[in-house]
Amino acid sequence: MADLFSSLKIGSRTLRNRIVMAPLPSGTAVRDGFVTDATIDYYARLAQGGVGLILTEALWVVQPSSAQPHLGLYSDLFVPRLRQLVTIARIQGARVLLTLDAPIPDSALTTAALHNLGETFIMAMARAQRTGADGVLLSAADGGVLHQLLSPLSNQRVDHYGTPSGRSRLMLEILEGARAWLGRRIIIGVRLLPDEFTPGGLNAQDARMLARRLSAAGMQLLDLAPPSEQLHVARFPGWAIPLAHTIRRVLDVPVIGSGELDDPYLADSVIRDGMIDLVMLDEALQHDPDWPLRARRVLEDP
Repeated sequence: MADLFSSLKIGSRTLRNRIVMAPLPSGTAVRDGFVTDATIDYYARLAQGGVGLILTEALWVVQPSSAQPHLGLYSDLFVPRLRQLVTIARIQGARVLLTLDAPIPDSALTTAALHNLGETFIMAMARAQRTGADGVLLSAADGGVLHQLLSPLSNQRVDHYGTPSGRSRLMLEILEGARAWLGRRIIIGVRLLPDEFTPGGLNAQDARMLARRLSAAGMQLLDLAPPSEQLHVARFPGWAIPLAHTIRRVLDVPVIGSGELDDPYLADSVIRDGMIDLVMLDEALQHDPDWPLRARRVLEDP
C-alpha cells in the first residue's frame, strides 16, 4: 500500500489516509453565520471523494462587526447545523476539525479584552466538541487576531501580550485552558506560518521555538500554512517541504505540509521519506474532490 494511504492515529482518532483538505472558503457562507445546505453538500462531497481529514473554513468565535458572509461558532445556536455537517462527513469516512479564528476588531483590544477573547475561544472549542467534530484547528496564519498577535510585524503591543515571549501568550492560554476544561476528548491543532518571508517577520527559527512551546501546552497537530499568494516566493512542486521538515524534526506531534503537492507520486514520497506526516491540498481537492480516489489508483493499481 502507498504510504500516502496509510492510516495515522492522532489522540484517540485514526485517519484513513494522509490527505488533508485545506481550510479554504467554500463560497457557501451567509451573513447570519449558519451552515447552509450548500455548505453541508460541499463538505459531504469532499468526504465522499476519500480525503482523510477535513479542515473546515474558518468559523468566527466572535460575531463580526460588519454583516459579511461567515460561518459562526459564537453561539450555541450554531451547534445543530454544524453537527449535521460533521455527521455527514464522518459517515463518509473523513475526520473533521473545525477551524477557529477571530476577525480583527475595529480598535485595539485591551489586555483584559484579549484575556476574555481567550475564554471565548475556549467556549467555542467546547461547542465544537458538542458538534461531534474530531477536534479544532486554531488558525494563527490567515490574518485573524491570533496571527496578528504572533507576528512581530503587526504586534506592537507594550503589555505582556506584546513582548517577544508574550506574543504567544494568548495561544498558550487557550491551549492550557482548553486542556484543563476538555481534557483530551478532542484533537487540538494549530495552523501556523513556518516563515513570513518578510524582514522583521516570523522566521523558521521562531516557528520551531513556537511549535515546541505549543506542543508542550497541548497542541496535538501542527498545520504549516503556505505564505500569502501576494508574496513573491518561488513556488514549485514540493517547494515548502524542506522548511516543514526542519520544524517536524523538533516535534513529537504530526505535521501537515503543503506546497504544490498535487502530484500523487510526490505526495506519496514526502510521506514515505518522513519529511512530513500529512499532505495538504487546496484547489486540487476543491476542483476535484475525487483526487484521493484517482491518486490511489495511480499509486496502487498494477
